[in-house]
Amino acid sequence: MRSTRGVSIWPVGFVGGRSYERPLVSGGKVVGWYTGWRPDRPFATDMAGFAVNLQVILANPRALFKRRGSQPGMQESDFLKQITKVSELEPKANNCTRVLVWHTRTEKPHLANEPKLKKDTVDIEV
Repeated sequence: MRSTRGVSIWPVGFVGGRSYERPLVSGGKVVGWYTGWRPDRPFATDMAGFAVNLQVILANPRALFKRRGSQPGMQESDFLKQITKVSELEPKANNCTRVLVWHTRTEKPHLANEPKLKKDTVDIEV
């Protein structure tokens, strides 16, 4: 996170009904999303999956993270659309192939959206 120049992004474990969700990266650029929930979102990531450099916030003073008014699961996308583009995201965690952040709760993770057959092209330990 410390090296974030604009907006950086990485995988998150135990989110979206899967053991992990992550940006798909090719040539150092985000090209899609490995997600179990609403893959059509412009930024199919969880709040725990990105960081924003303070200078980006200061350069976009009208950007808002809406507590209300966003569709379910769209808060991240609604915010990130105001400050960046998918093509500008900075993949972290070894090009988004390592889970270093987890959604944790005091309950067993719900993995209802975990694919029956492994569909990700990268083998990631969670």
